[in-house]
Amino acid sequence: MRAAVIDKPHTATLVETARPVAGPGEVLVRIAYVGLCGSDLELLHGTSAYLADGRAVFPHRFGHEWAGTVEEYGPGVTGLRHGEVVTGSTMIPCQSCRSCASGHRNLCTELREVGLYGWAGAAAEYLVMPRHAVVPFGPGTERPRPAHVLVEPLVTVLEAVRAAAPGPGDQVLVVGAGTMGSLAAAVLARYPVTVDIAEPGSVGHLPPGSYRDRVTSTSDAATGYDIVLECSGAPGTLNAALDRLRPGGLCLLVGVPAGTETVDPGRIALAGIRIAGVRHGVDHYARAVALVDELAAGLVDQVIPLDEVARAFDVLQQGRTRPKVVLSLV
Repeated sequence: MRAAVIDKPHTATLVETARPVAGPGEVLVRIAYVGLCGSDLELLHGTSAYLADGRAVFPHRFGHEWAGTVEEYGPGVTGLRHGEVVTGSTMIPCQSCRSCASGHRNLCTELREVGLYGWAGAAAEYLVMPRHAVVPFGPGTERPRPAHVLVEPLVTVLEAVRAAAPGPGDQVLVVGAGTMGSLAAAVLARYPVTVDIAEPGSVGHLPPGSYRDRVTSTSDAATGYDIVLECSGAPGTLNAALDRLRPGGLCLLVGVPAGTETVDPGRIALAGIRIAGVRHGVDHYARAVALVDELAAGLVDQVIPLDEVARAFDVLQQGRTRPKVVLSLV
């Protein structure tokens, strides 16, 4: 089968590899679309923390945002039919550790991830997944669509909004209008809150009514926000985000910065500010599948054939006006 790999820094190529086989409790998925994101770009550049700590090695088969159809399944698999449109969890929880048993599967201590820890990525014609990590779109969806890859980032946004617990009248600042920030604005538009956006680039893909005001820099935003969702992962943004909060406000870290940031703990204590990280929304896939067609409209910039994977990464780096670049295998 065809698969795309990053075989060394700054080089993505197409290779031929053996088609996998579904074992007991596993599903073989025919991949239709794969989304590219900032994590994939860090892998391409060779700067990813996953490479530094050995969770990924070259050649690396990437791809954790995907949609496809059920090709076959192994013994013990139920609830799926051949040809059904599905997606799956990036993070594959063990389902038996203390966190999983207590209902916090996103905090699994024995976690595996698609495209990491030796688990093959989805940038290939076929992908094997555990049945418990496969989510069907349901009978109303006849074929995969490019926007379906956005289920994966959407579940993390849904986990962030759950953690934020916004109340009526809350003032919310979303930092970044990439994939995560755009989806956050779309989700928050369903709540009785006021949303502002801090984004230096284009926000033309955001639908009217999804935000009130836009500033180009976090430091230019007003102060007194109840909640800040830091979705950019841009260096130096954390302290500026904290400066925007009212006393007792909450800053949720959705984006992942490439480097370390320094924060004054005394400042946090004296202002009663809370900072929380958001780890993948494993338990939100069913809701994300139901919402993605509505919330992800207009976020896909280009759909590029898998054979042109190098060009797709070029577009991701410098040639897009909307957040998401998608590889196509159909």
